[in-house]
Amino acid sequence: MTADDPAFGEADLTNCAREPIHIPGSIQPHGAILALASDTLHVLQAGGDTIRLLGRDAAALLGRPASDWLSTEQCRHLGGLTAAASSLARPIQAFHLTHPKGEGMVSATVHLSGGMLIVELEPLSGDRTEDSIAHVQGMVRSVQSAESYVAACQAAAEQVRATAGFDRVMVYRFLSDGAGVVEAEARRDDIAPFLGLRYPASDIPPQARELYLRNWIRVIPDARYEPAPLVPALNPLTGKPLDMSQCALRSVSPIHLEYLGNMGVRASMSLSLILHGKLWGLIACHHYAPNHVSHQQRMALEIFTQMTSYILETKITAEELAAKQKTTSLHDGMIASLSREEDLAEGLTRNQSHLLEYIMSGGVCIWMDGHIAQFGKTPSAEQTAGLVTWLNSSVTGGVYHTDALSLVYPPALAFKEVASGILALSVSRAPRDYVIWFRPEIIQTVTWAGNPEKTMTVTDDGVRLSPRRSFALWEEQMRQRSAPWSHVDIQTAESLRVSLLEVVVQRMDQIARDKEAARARQDTLMAELDKRIQQWEATARELKIEGDRRAVVEAELSQVLRRTVVDQENERQRIARELHDSLGQYLTIMQLDLDDIARRSASAEHVRTGITRLKELASSVGHEINRLAWEIRPTSLDDLGLQTAVQQFLEEWSERSGLKFDLHLMLNNRRLSPVVETTLYRVLQEAITNVVKHAEATKVGIILEANESEVRLIVEDNGKGFNWEDPNEATSPSARLGLLGIRERLTLIGGHLEIEAGHGSGTTLIVHAPL
Repeated sequence: MTADDPAFGEADLTNCAREPIHIPGSIQPHGAILALASDTLHVLQAGGDTIRLLGRDAAALLGRPASDWLSTEQCRHLGGLTAAASSLARPIQAFHLTHPKGEGMVSATVHLSGGMLIVELEPLSGDRTEDSIAHVQGMVRSVQSAESYVAACQAAAEQVRATAGFDRVMVYRFLSDGAGVVEAEARRDDIAPFLGLRYPASDIPPQARELYLRNWIRVIPDARYEPAPLVPALNPLTGKPLDMSQCALRSVSPIHLEYLGNMGVRASMSLSLILHGKLWGLIACHHYAPNHVSHQQRMALEIFTQMTSYILETKITAEELAAKQKTTSLHDGMIASLSREEDLAEGLTRNQSHLLEYIMSGGVCIWMDGHIAQFGKTPSAEQTAGLVTWLNSSVTGGVYHTDALSLVYPPALAFKEVASGILALSVSRAPRDYVIWFRPEIIQTVTWAGNPEKTMTVTDDGVRLSPRRSFALWEEQMRQRSAPWSHVDIQTAESLRVSLLEVVVQRMDQIARDKEAARARQDTLMAELDKRIQQWEATARELKIEGDRRAVVEAELSQVLRRTVVDQENERQRIARELHDSLGQYLTIMQLDLDDIARRSASAEHVRTGITRLKELASSVGHEINRLAWEIRPTSLDDLGLQTAVQQFLEEWSERSGLKFDLHLMLNNRRLSPVVETTLYRVLQEAITNVVKHAEATKVGIILEANESEVRLIVEDNGKGFNWEDPNEATSPSARLGLLGIRERLTLIGGHLEIEAGHGSGTTLIVHAPL
């Protein structure tokens, strides 16, 4: 409290926000209050209707011990409570007293304040005998079963009115600008509704809201009461007014009593709705005649209000969660996409349509490093640049929002049609980069309980400003405002900002780690480089010498291998011709001689039979010699070319093996170089031999074709196949050696082999030979 602050009861509407309503120095007269020394339990201050409740005047109680009017057990109980001071931060029910005139019971609640034990006394009502806990449970079930938080507010208003009997019960919610709106209402049928009406923020000043946050319930049984002062006026221990923030009997500001009187309200009760530790609203009760709410009822209503606050918090959170879930997958998808982007600005630009869907708005803009990208309905680039300059100079938080931009940034009046409201998310330090969502102006009609611009009037003597006297409905057209940003919108933006900053930090950390790792590697390499340069140079010289030697050896080996193959083929050719020409001629002469012998020995049957067998044997030997000569080196390969040799070879194997051959020759009788023809013939010969021995095939397809640069031979069977890549594959060693032989032959002519094989899918050999 400062020297400029008014004393309690001396404030008017120009300074009522600073009125010290927690130290009124008086109480409402329907009860009594005693301030006891916490160690001796002697009365230090007293006030209220002590004569009716204790049978003694307040002044007569001063200095007297509590044992004058309490039993020994009750005094011991008070001493025990004082010893456990932490449990008395808020008032608790201590005990009941018998009314001195036998008019019932008196309730005593106690708490600590100003170093003293504060005892509040109120008469107990005897007309409420039902089980309070069971009653509260029924009230809570009604609120809990509501489908939405608005329906829960309505149920709460109806339950409080049914319990406390007030003419009107309203659920009053505070808006973001401090004003309030009647969210739900239960009322007497013959009075006008207040549902949907707004009240200016000045109707409930900040210090009153602070007390509502500290006290769940506040009751004024008769707004026309005469305050009962405390005696003495100051706390004897501190020399200051007693802090009565926790007192249920605390006297009310005359400004508030005058406000109630102007509304025609005689009795009121306020129940605080506290969500997430903040004052969300009030259950405000009005009665047009005095209405005393008993202590039992107040206890039940306080429990009910606490449970209702929890239920509303749960329902609102659930509704917000349902709304947030719609954006979760979009959020995760955007962050996953952005985390893969090299440039954040480009990534955000590519996600502009998702940003617009992420928070419902008319348009969105991305301001990065002085560059702008816009999507939807937005201010011009020049107007946006001015707005960003203002944000950088005026806004410090990471997320800024307003639904009345032109009121804080007047130039926005020029583009209110597209941006009366903004939600700006910063993603860097000053000068900041921003993602900004825009909402257009929405002209709406708001109904106030009286003109909010005339919240006070001058009294007849023209000296004091007092609360307004008219609460007639007053409609106002609100302009230059957009649809408000919801709590979910703001949380969604904050969540996105955190994720974007994490992406930025991760990228910066990764860059730093990469730089550090690169520097460390560079240092290591430089340290090793000098040491190894000479070794590398020496090794290079040795490798060059070794390479030259190896090239010579490889060239010599290649020539030897080539000569070996050529010599082998020449030898095959010589042997084949010797078998065919020389031995064949001998066999022919033998057959002619045998024919001559047979003619001269026509009379001897057994001689003719023997000669016939020798002729047949000679013929078989001749055929076998021709076959061997053909296999060793078919003469057709040299005389007629590869195409004819292949045809004869397959005809021979078709008869011997029973295989069905599907042959496609596309050489057009073109002759190739002898070494290529010989190599391809030997490859085909080895391939068919492997098929017969190992493949268990019934059909073999063969394609032989040539173009300008190469000749290609394809051999494909439908056999059991094998896995050539697997070294543990149980393939015959002879088959492996045959394939290795094929590769070696092809290497000599610069060709190569491809193998396609698998279990149960046959085998395909593809041979490429350059021309």
